[in-house]
Amino acid sequence: MFDLVIRGGDVIDGSGALRYRADVGVRDERIAAIGNLDPTQAHRVIEAGDRVVCPGFIDAHTHSDVLLLANPEHEPKILQGVTTDLLGLDGLSYAPLSAANLQMMRRYLSGLNGDPDIDWDWSSVGEYLARFDRRVAINVAYLVPHNALRLETVGFVDRAPTDEELTGMQQLLAQGMREGAVGFSTGLDYYPCRYAGTEELTRICQTVVEYDGVSVWHVRKLDLGLLESIREVIRIAEKTGVKTHFSHYAVPDSSQRGKSREMLAMVDKAREDGLDVTFDTYPYIAQSTALIVFLPRWVHDGGPDAILERLAQPGTREKICADLRALSVDWSQRILTAVPSEKNGVYVGKSLLEASGMAGKDVIEFFCDLLLEERLAVGFLTPLGIEEDVRRIMQHPGHIAGSDGILVGDKPNPRAWGTFARYLGVYGRELGILSLEEVIRHMTAASARRFGLDDRGLVREGLAADLVVFNPQTVIDNATFDEPKKYPTGIDYVVVNGAVAVAEGKSTGVLNGRSLLRKQSGKPAL
Repeated sequence: MFDLVIRGGDVIDGSGALRYRADVGVRDERIAAIGNLDPTQAHRVIEAGDRVVCPGFIDAHTHSDVLLLANPEHEPKILQGVTTDLLGLDGLSYAPLSAANLQMMRRYLSGLNGDPDIDWDWSSVGEYLARFDRRVAINVAYLVPHNALRLETVGFVDRAPTDEELTGMQQLLAQGMREGAVGFSTGLDYYPCRYAGTEELTRICQTVVEYDGVSVWHVRKLDLGLLESIREVIRIAEKTGVKTHFSHYAVPDSSQRGKSREMLAMVDKAREDGLDVTFDTYPYIAQSTALIVFLPRWVHDGGPDAILERLAQPGTREKICADLRALSVDWSQRILTAVPSEKNGVYVGKSLLEASGMAGKDVIEFFCDLLLEERLAVGFLTPLGIEEDVRRIMQHPGHIAGSDGILVGDKPNPRAWGTFARYLGVYGRELGILSLEEVIRHMTAASARRFGLDDRGLVREGLAADLVVFNPQTVIDNATFDEPKKYPTGIDYVVVNGAVAVAEGKSTGVLNGRSLLRKQSGKPAL
């Protein structure tokens, strides 16, 4: 007897192979049979008809690290067909951290990840992952973030680590890998990760290799520029042999139009040389992050309390303002997305320049006032990027899909609500940039293989029953920059570990997600 049979759909199995018509039977959270199945031998039958049945989508770049705990049904993702979120991206997350450092990161990352009213009571990777298991709608996998390794050894200070501190980072990473993390991530445009030099990154990657994990990189564009920042990572991969994955691999602005050819050539050369290199992208020409990214390097030293103290101190603030003016940022292109207070919430959807005019202030003074009043919890987006480069990059065989979805704010980037439906409806059906079979491979099997999720990503007997049933003729994203929180059309059913989490396009409220732990292999800890 099957728990569920999905009957008569076109199976696109995630491998890139052509679709075929079959029934899919689920028993005990696994795909038990594929073929011509007897529907009378099932407790529940979903008639797929003219629908596609495929593996659940894996989001390779998320910022769901704490908001998923606050909103366990996770509608922005589950209604897109996402059945697994990768957490710990950009080197910015919440384990392993001491209680004091956890509270510090809670404040420091509030503009990126929010500051929900949950129990912030974990310290280790294992304790953090346990908070999700069977308590949220989708699965999660985790990357040990660089910020935690630095904070627990060096602190939030701008200096190179000692050899003893480097060993401590390696030990913390090893422990996190033993507790189930699938790799390591860093964000070299963010603090404290930006303080790291090549030796630190190399030593960390040596431990990643020992545990057969993957290293995930937000590269050092602000310090090195686009291409040289990619070369830095490839040199570390050459030295260590670490599996290497680039986050949001994109051309950042129109001044670098066409650079995608050089970026992809660098990946091709690395792969030809025997390195294991991949990357993810989202299908939008806009970037988003926290406003604190513009603060000068010296201002971040010491963490959020030190930043707020400097913003409040007149003489120090004057120096901050002078440094900000020297950046020559086009503030008319930085659009506020997340401003928590009612007083300043009127500025959401406005550029920094427009908002400062509404407030009757100089834009730099307004910037500092806003961060101070909102305790740093401010997010923004920048509508920059080049569509032709987005399309070129997504066609590469090393590409996988990730939303880089930020869930905080009243007007966030729509990528958190629309990425996967947009890949299917716009880039697959409407534009034909990739075949539907290839689009699905980039969102399923390619991601599962990259992060060692060996029982996910394919419709195969014996694998986990993470499945999506969608209408290939109507599936589309509805989220826009004006209305970013609109759910997609055409995703009919989503199954997570054998349980129906979406039925007829609506969340069922079932919380059957698992924490997907790295296979326990690799060398002993240091």
